[in-house]
Amino acid sequence: MVFKVDFFNGKAVLWSKNSSGEVEKEVDKEYCPRIYVEGPKSDLFKMRHWIAGKNSVVATCFEEWFTDLGANSKDDVLRIDLKSNEEIMDLIHELNHNFRRGKFRFYHISLSPQFRYCLQNKINPRPDESLDKAKISLPRKNLANKNLDGLEMNEEIFHGSNTEVLRKFIEEFTQVDPDLLMVNRGQVLELVQSELEKKELGSLGRLKYFQQLAGENTIMTYGKTVHSSARYNVPGRIIVDKSNSFMLGETTIEGLWDLVDRSWKPLQELAWGSIGNLLTAIEIRKAYHEKSVLTPWKNWEGETPKKASTLHKADRGGFIFNPEPEVHEDVHEVDFASMYPNIMITRNISPETVNCSCCTNSEVPELDFTICQKNTGFIPEVLDPLVTDRRDYKNERDAGIQDSERERYVNGAIDAIKWLLVTCFGYMGHAHASYGAIECHQAINAYARQIMRESKEIFEENGWRVKHGIIDSIWVSKAEENPTDLDKVCQEVSNHVGIDLEHEHDFEWVGFVPRAGQEANIGTLNRYFGKKQSGGFKKAGIETEQSSTCKFIQEAQKEMIRKFDKNQDSKKVMELVKEKCRELENNEVKFEDLVIHTKTTKRLENYSVNNRTVAVLKKARYHGIEYKPGQEISYVVRDDSTKGMNRVNLEFEEGRYDPEFYKTQLVRAAESILSPEGINREDIKSEVYGKNISLKNF
Repeated sequence: MVFKVDFFNGKAVLWSKNSSGEVEKEVDKEYCPRIYVEGPKSDLFKMRHWIAGKNSVVATCFEEWFTDLGANSKDDVLRIDLKSNEEIMDLIHELNHNFRRGKFRFYHISLSPQFRYCLQNKINPRPDESLDKAKISLPRKNLANKNLDGLEMNEEIFHGSNTEVLRKFIEEFTQVDPDLLMVNRGQVLELVQSELEKKELGSLGRLKYFQQLAGENTIMTYGKTVHSSARYNVPGRIIVDKSNSFMLGETTIEGLWDLVDRSWKPLQELAWGSIGNLLTAIEIRKAYHEKSVLTPWKNWEGETPKKASTLHKADRGGFIFNPEPEVHEDVHEVDFASMYPNIMITRNISPETVNCSCCTNSEVPELDFTICQKNTGFIPEVLDPLVTDRRDYKNERDAGIQDSERERYVNGAIDAIKWLLVTCFGYMGHAHASYGAIECHQAINAYARQIMRESKEIFEENGWRVKHGIIDSIWVSKAEENPTDLDKVCQEVSNHVGIDLEHEHDFEWVGFVPRAGQEANIGTLNRYFGKKQSGGFKKAGIETEQSSTCKFIQEAQKEMIRKFDKNQDSKKVMELVKEKCRELENNEVKFEDLVIHTKTTKRLENYSVNNRTVAVLKKARYHGIEYKPGQEISYVVRDDSTKGMNRVNLEFEEGRYDPEFYKTQLVRAAESILSPEGINREDIKSEVYGKNISLKNF
């Protein structure tokens, strides 16, 4: 089974592994990437004649395809076969330049090369045989200085000069002959390959090629600065770059293989793809091979005009029940199972079913949108297997899995599918979603609000009081002495709304954290912590759950929660804060436990304030390291009272730290735990430091 597709000089090279473990190579000399154009038939004939003499075009023909999910009949479209993937965008630009813009609609334009090949040739690039792996890494400073000392492969670290390291590395690399390269940064492969060529010691690839597929890039998405590292290709070997793969950080290689199976997107391209990109790949495969529907290059469907009153309702989000910012005892959490995907499935929400032309039922609450009752929507057909398979995987895991390899796969698949389901709702309203529509997004929110309101009413009718509710979770406590059994109420809600409401956790107590400042009497929607009756604690939004919080503060806050658990004793927490402050003052805390991880949003020259990020970027540049916007930076605060680069130490620099800075962080962490009891930051500082403490640094 094919596990990798490479492209050299316009030819596709396929790599597969046979049952005996041998890697086989096959060159597909006949492959031509394919695109489609739809428009007036007479204009398509003119276009076909015009492109007939183009060197980039191999062949053209007319075919019948559906060009829209809601179409009742197929359209005649012009299929164009080109010599290589690189020719596609050049041809599109020429067509737009020589023919009136907007006259034609283009399909299957922006598919990634390996995915296009597998889609066009009906290839599932998930191999039957296991692949040999090599985990390769090099410290950031060494990479910046082109120093290979410390190069690591499969937990073996090579030391010495670059030549000595390369000789040891290539000997081990050749012996393993890996099919899958997992690297901490793709630039490591570029450096190793360059040094191997200089010293004529061999090559990383199974062919003597090394390609840079894309340069590094920084973009803004959903208000965040995201950096994409340069992407590379090694012939015959899959590259998974940890610095360039969000999904690998949230699941496992086994989980990624599950997505390969669903999308037919090869692992190398899938690993660096966004969640929306992966979901779209699943949709494209289903549309093309099961529905005979072509995927448009750009989604040209705009929002339909609405009355002002309808628009106001449509733009609302989900329903929220604000919590009282205090410690609540005997609280129970219930969650809807994959609520938003299940709304799309059970309510038949899809671009072609919302406000369809064949029904007039005003089904969507508040908005009076029509939902098709004659045809099952495309999006529900895509999501239903994801929801069903994840539920089956969870049942299999809960029943106990004896085979460790199967267990890794099941756990990875559960996490991987989770992210697709989490994202599918928001992606419906994304401007660039191939199969999205803003009306779908609005309808889903309207149903979600209705479900939460009706669920609240059912709980109250059965003797329960809603303490908090957000998105798909509800926290309830007894409103009367003998309410209806909670599991029975959950079943009643499930039957009423058509989505399973699961009894998730029983808490001895839950503390909902208030907002800061003058809004301290209002609960924060997503910051809480509580003790489960079954043992252990659940936390959300507080410092210990934030990736930018250093390990020392995270562990200290966890201990604060354990101290707080003893009859909600604030004094025990105060004593712990004092103890941790003394550890900081006496330099008893490990340097690595104080490392802060965050992301830079600008280039050094674009910052106007000398904050800690600027200090990190200056220090990094001093060491020959250049961070790009969106990249993660790691540092320890050395002296927060200064403004230069000596304000911080980089992660690999041993040195002193600033106790006062980390004491401030401790106080803030303590405030999150004690504020539900009405104890604020000033109260904690006065208790820990004394009444005369200066507050200017807090």
